[in-house]
Amino acid sequence: MAFHTNVFRGGEWVTQTVDLHAVLKLQAAPKAPMKHSPSKGPTCGLLTRTVVESALANSILPVRLRCAENNDVAFVGVSLPGSLVRRRSLAADILHQDRFVQICELRENGRLDEIIRKNDFGCRIRNACVVGSFIIPDLKDEGSPVSSSRPTIKIEDGGPGLFGLSPPRPSSPSTQLPPQFLMVVLESGDSVFLFVRPGPDGKPEFVTTGSGSPRIRNPYPGFHLAIDPSSRYVALAGATDYFVVHELESHERLNQRYLGNEPLNPVRSLHMRSVRGVIHKIAFLHPRPGDHHHIILLLVLVRNGQSRTVIYEWELESNLESVFAEEKYGHRLPVEHRMPLLLIPLTAQSAFLFITRDRLTVCTGCLHGPPKFENYPLAADVRPTADHHGRGQPLWTAWARALRLQSFKKHRDCIFLAREDGVVVFIDLDQVDVGSVNRMDTFPCSISRAFACLFDPCTDVLMMGSESGPGGYWKIPPRESSELLGPLPNWAPAVDFATTDDFSEWHHEDMVPWQQGQLRKPDRVFSTCEGGGSGTGAITEYRYGLKAVIGLDLEYGAGMKQAWLLTSHRSAPDDGYLLLLSMPSHTAALLLRSDFSNAREAAADSTPYDLTSATLALTSFGRVAVQITTRYMVLSTDRRSARFPLQDLGGLSNASVSDACILDDCIVISAHVDLQFCLYVFRVDQISLTVAHVQTLEVDGEVTCLSPGIDTTVLAGVRKSQRTFLAYASLRQACDRLEMVDLTDCLTDKNDGFGAGSLSPVEGIATIVSIQNTVFLGTRSGEVITVKDIGGSMSINCEKFGTTTANLNHNHHAGTNDPTILVSCDHSLVAISTPLDGNCRGATAQLKKFRVWPVDNSDLEAPSPPVHYATAVGIPAGDGITPVLMISGSRLLLAELHHQPGPVHGRIPLNGVPNRVYYCKSTQCLIVSVTYDDRPNLVFINPETGEDIGLPTDKSGNSQEYVSGLGKQGDRIMGVTEWNYKRDGSVWNWILVTTKAGRLIVLSTLKVAGTGKDGQPLIRFWTRYKKEVAGGPIYSVLGYDEGVIYGVGNTVQWEMLDMKDRKLKPLKAHRLDSPATSLRISHGKLIVLTSRESLVVLDHLDDGGVAAPQALTTRICHVDPWRRNGIHFIELAGPLSEEDETGAVVLLADREGGVGGLWVPWEMPERECEVVLEAELGASIRRFRRGRTRPVWEQWAGRPMYGRRPATVDDADILGVALNGGMYHFALLGVQGWRLLRFIQNAALGSEEVCPLRRQRRDRDQDDFDEDLEPRMDAGLEMHVDGDILQRCLEKRALERLVVRPEHVSRLVELLAELDDGRYTEGFADEGDLGRYFQLAYDILGYYLRPVL
Repeated sequence: MAFHTNVFRGGEWVTQTVDLHAVLKLQAAPKAPMKHSPSKGPTCGLLTRTVVESALANSILPVRLRCAENNDVAFVGVSLPGSLVRRRSLAADILHQDRFVQICELRENGRLDEIIRKNDFGCRIRNACVVGSFIIPDLKDEGSPVSSSRPTIKIEDGGPGLFGLSPPRPSSPSTQLPPQFLMVVLESGDSVFLFVRPGPDGKPEFVTTGSGSPRIRNPYPGFHLAIDPSSRYVALAGATDYFVVHELESHERLNQRYLGNEPLNPVRSLHMRSVRGVIHKIAFLHPRPGDHHHIILLLVLVRNGQSRTVIYEWELESNLESVFAEEKYGHRLPVEHRMPLLLIPLTAQSAFLFITRDRLTVCTGCLHGPPKFENYPLAADVRPTADHHGRGQPLWTAWARALRLQSFKKHRDCIFLAREDGVVVFIDLDQVDVGSVNRMDTFPCSISRAFACLFDPCTDVLMMGSESGPGGYWKIPPRESSELLGPLPNWAPAVDFATTDDFSEWHHEDMVPWQQGQLRKPDRVFSTCEGGGSGTGAITEYRYGLKAVIGLDLEYGAGMKQAWLLTSHRSAPDDGYLLLLSMPSHTAALLLRSDFSNAREAAADSTPYDLTSATLALTSFGRVAVQITTRYMVLSTDRRSARFPLQDLGGLSNASVSDACILDDCIVISAHVDLQFCLYVFRVDQISLTVAHVQTLEVDGEVTCLSPGIDTTVLAGVRKSQRTFLAYASLRQACDRLEMVDLTDCLTDKNDGFGAGSLSPVEGIATIVSIQNTVFLGTRSGEVITVKDIGGSMSINCEKFGTTTANLNHNHHAGTNDPTILVSCDHSLVAISTPLDGNCRGATAQLKKFRVWPVDNSDLEAPSPPVHYATAVGIPAGDGITPVLMISGSRLLLAELHHQPGPVHGRIPLNGVPNRVYYCKSTQCLIVSVTYDDRPNLVFINPETGEDIGLPTDKSGNSQEYVSGLGKQGDRIMGVTEWNYKRDGSVWNWILVTTKAGRLIVLSTLKVAGTGKDGQPLIRFWTRYKKEVAGGPIYSVLGYDEGVIYGVGNTVQWEMLDMKDRKLKPLKAHRLDSPATSLRISHGKLIVLTSRESLVVLDHLDDGGVAAPQALTTRICHVDPWRRNGIHFIELAGPLSEEDETGAVVLLADREGGVGGLWVPWEMPERECEVVLEAELGASIRRFRRGRTRPVWEQWAGRPMYGRRPATVDDADILGVALNGGMYHFALLGVQGWRLLRFIQNAALGSEEVCPLRRQRRDRDQDDFDEDLEPRMDAGLEMHVDGDILQRCLEKRALERLVVRPEHVSRLVELLAELDDGRYTEGFADEGDLGRYFQLAYDILGYYLRPVL
């Protein structure tokens, strides 16, 4: 039976005869299962944490925060009104990025040392000031026996100020309040008072006390902040409407409370006064001499385009309610003075200065009527410097009062005035008469509000912070040029950043899944820093670890293996040093002066040591120094020495010496005859300087190294039949053999996994270091093995540090109780801190590892040198410093190793302003867009050397300054990316460049060998195609197969490359409501990020992944349900297999500091994206990038576990950089991992120990705290976990104090048991030990908070 039906075929409807039996047979055939499309997005959380904090300090305040003798300075990260972020809920405010207060001390040698840092304020800092004062008393007569070159700083005692009622009592500094407090005003309106005192462990700690504010809605509390000269009143104001005056307690009263262990409560009362208009400036004026009880508050108000000065004045202890009972009208200011840039109170006649762009105005007589004005020109003829940003005239940004002796201050006032482009003038006033306005040196940095003058016995020290590039601090000697003491690091603004990762997506066909991945060299991270002006831009490399400041850099020659610096010897000059260098065939000796200013070769007959052969070991015990070389044993004292040929010692006549070690008066030498290795033990007589042979131990295998152990134990590395052993024997009594530990068997059984399968074979032990009951072994294949004796049983762990030999040295001179091991491997240096307190499980659980970065303060832009050997040396050093001697190829470096880890960023200078950086995989270099004199160009940077290896040419190869299409006046590069053009099975690697003027440029590159510096290859590049597009700037560009997609104006344009005509031809376009700032292809569709409409998904490709020529239109298939001001996005965590139907998550950053997680329903067109999570950060993320940046030893330790979801197929880390230079890390959490971490965070939010200021605000406001710590799955901010809060929980080990209630403890146990089906808690319940659960929680926190750099 047949029938006719209509079918759609070939683009039209046709009639066809269909057989009924065939149709029924087709219907009866088994159907393939249909793939189910998920109707709901995945449930996941987001863990964010700060990897590198921004160094941008908006306020620098000299403050005596510990005692009067410490020359401290506070760096405060103050948020500006323009950076105010949104608040969707209380949780958003709580999770908001903290700002910081960092206290440093300026030492007498000009070094700036960090003392303590605080960043747990719970919300941002709006403003800060110093409460209290100190004076510099007059110097004694020069002939007086008590005169001193350094004046003693004492507390003011001449007035009723906060710290001026009485001199300090003769007691210890820890029992007295310091002369000054630091007051910070938070964005919540609360005020916090801080000072620093020694903690129970002797380390500095902050003491804080808070004060509330009137609960009146004001978006900018603390926008204005002024402190009375007597430090008894503080005025706070927003931008409009009202101001608040805080009356403070006296220092005498506060000190009584402090000694009585009572709450300080510095604020006695506060009073509010409303005003009409905008509060432009607010300040307290100085009273007349002898009238310290007189308080004068000055406001500059602007209303209806007119400015007025308003003065409120009262006596100390007056009733402020009556003082502010009525609003005062004030006096109108002339038009030329109505909007001053700065208001500076003078110390005489209650006068003040108005600073405008080109004028200095002295204002007097304001207490008795309208102020009188006297104008002076202010550097009107000084042209803008190279550090100026902007097209107009630079503005004056900050001022600082110079510190002078008390007798000088009675009649004179000295002001430093700073301009934003680095110009500083010195204003000298006699009473209110301007004596002189002298321009000082132009400083090579832009100057922000962070500007201060610090105390120095002989001169002024100016500190200048910058919002664009690094600042610095200079000594200003009288009648001499300024002298740079040191830089103030700053790598903001970071407009763009890149990693050296080979991929840019969550999935790529060439990726190796993380389950099969191998150890690799960590990726590097680079960002742009615009600098202060046209010639000060740079590329910043993000690095974290310990800084080693190079002091001595000596070029000696290749071949150095080890080095020893001796401080007690006969041949060295007085108070100098002798440096011995072990070379392949001999030992070199150098004589160094005590200040390391000079080095010279030591004659062989002037030193008792053997210089004819290589040194194997050298140490001293008692008064005897012992040297073992391959030919001699040398014993030396201050008066005599003895040298013994090894061939004359027992058993060594025909042996070849390979290694040696010294254990007090015992010497062990490893030697072999043919293939038989033996250990020869000798004993030294210190009185007669003789040596006696004690015993010989035969070794079954090759002895690879020797080292002393504890309790006169010798340790040896042995290699036999491709297996590695640790051998040991006690030398206290005679023994006939060595005890052997088979490390190969132990490590194979443990099988921690350095690769996809079994453990990498250990090739042999190269060095051994013993610390108490722990032995560290460095292997020839780059591992560090830890062997620890725990209760009679042996625990063995292994970590990979690289691929070359891991050389270990014990740091005996760290200046701390915790010993440190220096590991040199893969031309880098790593410091391992080993606090052996026994509080943690496992041999490696206590180890903290940090990369050591040698830097030269005299050339901060030089690359960090490689390190092949390092050892600590015993020379004088300050607290927190360890002198380290390093070998770097042919260079010998002596450096000061700092104990405090932090950013140690590298800097690659550019003679222009960079705005884009891209890592090009095909050329293996950084492509940077730089603007020179308002003309754009490209720079190709070698990441290893920092050199420009680009060679712009025309198509014929002729050298050009700019390639065709670049170098146009006023233009700017907007986008740089790589285009792998594919056609007919071939691939061409091109570079796509777009500009502000609408130019689309396609560049070709070619490596030219042997044409660069020192014969290095250059990258030649030229323009292959170019096109000028009408419609506005080209904000974004994307290359795929044979086509190019770019966003020009508000349009997304598709174009194809016509190889015949050699042109890009339009294919189709789609109009949007705002510019497309970022493009990406995924699932055959185009993801577009717009500046105002957030994420838009366009359907534009056919099934083959190539644009269909016949499809001339596109359609929107998915949109973000929220309208965000998008900045950047990244796609991650897509389906890892065909069975995984959850789909990808797109992380999206907006301009308000928010990060959203969107799920795109790819299989359901015309459906909105689903918001699966939300987060709030302290700064808006400028760019997302993926990268495998973790150190080698962290790479396999961090494989997905504990409920973490891999963000990419190869488990790369997701990083984000903000405009202020801060770097953030993002990790996706499964439901189990999110629930556990969010539970811990909820507990921490109610803790005064972890979140102290938030707890104080809650207690003061009597807010009900939700004791239910259970996380709520709301697909919003609850899905965000703040890793910075978890970091404080881990550092304080506070879990036992956070989770106290029985129901909370039970819930924590349940959450731990839910992870990976109870894999980690197996057997815990049988033991009934809650400590194991808490330790597991600490292990999980440590896993999530591992170092990223």
